[in-house]
Amino acid sequence: MKFCSLMSSSAGNAFYLESGQTRLMIDAGQSGRALTEALEVGSGCQPQELAALFLSHGHRDHVQGAGVMARRYKQLSVYATEGTWGEMEQIVGPICPTQKKTFSVGKIIELGDLKIKPFRVAHDACDPVGFLFSNGEKRLGMVTDSGIFTSEMVKTLYNADCLVLEANHDPDLLWNGSYPWPLKKRVAGTKGHLSNQAAGEALAQIIGPRTRQIVLIHLSRENNQPELALETVKGILEENKACLRKLKIEVAPHDQPSNYITI
Repeated sequence: MKFCSLMSSSAGNAFYLESGQTRLMIDAGQSGRALTEALEVGSGCQPQELAALFLSHGHRDHVQGAGVMARRYKQLSVYATEGTWGEMEQIVGPICPTQKKTFSVGKIIELGDLKIKPFRVAHDACDPVGFLFSNGEKRLGMVTDSGIFTSEMVKTLYNADCLVLEANHDPDLLWNGSYPWPLKKRVAGTKGHLSNQAAGEALAQIIGPRTRQIVLIHLSRENNQPELALETVKGILEENKACLRKLKIEVAPHDQPSNYITI
């Protein structure tokens, strides 16, 4: 299994996952051109090789390019919950009915040698989800946007080989920053975004004996810094006696592909 973040910030999110002959994009939060360029640079994959696009929720920074990609690449199946389809309809435009796939939380989707389990997260979108990807040997868990980390999420993601988790903001930078007060409350709310502290506390619960790689995603440009996110998360893991020597922890760049990870 191989993974890379193609881009990750409030300006746009997209990720790539490969297992055997199965190639997926998760989220498509930029223009079709930007997504195609990032895909080719980050993974070496051509968009014509993608089997499917999975969408976590209907906010623009996760779906903006989904319609363009589907209309341009007819082999691409687009997977989303019923709520997400309804929420993003006006953003993505028309998609061929044969390409539209609807899934439900908790129901396993089988695609090539991958099994994909969507699970519920806490975000102010209509029916948002995270994903657990498994090929029978390795597992990768992903949470892009969630205000809290629930017991269901802990149970689902525990001991995954690779964990891709939002570390959106530092509370001090958020509350003392330039965001309007309602937006600050939204970001910090139970259906907003995980702080660095919350991400570290979540990871302390779900890192298991098999876990080797962690990628922190969706860092705010205004309310976070990569070094601060890493320092906070590592500090919490050390306090919880996690063995950092076995873990590779990195931060996904805002607007360019991350390192290409082999899991």
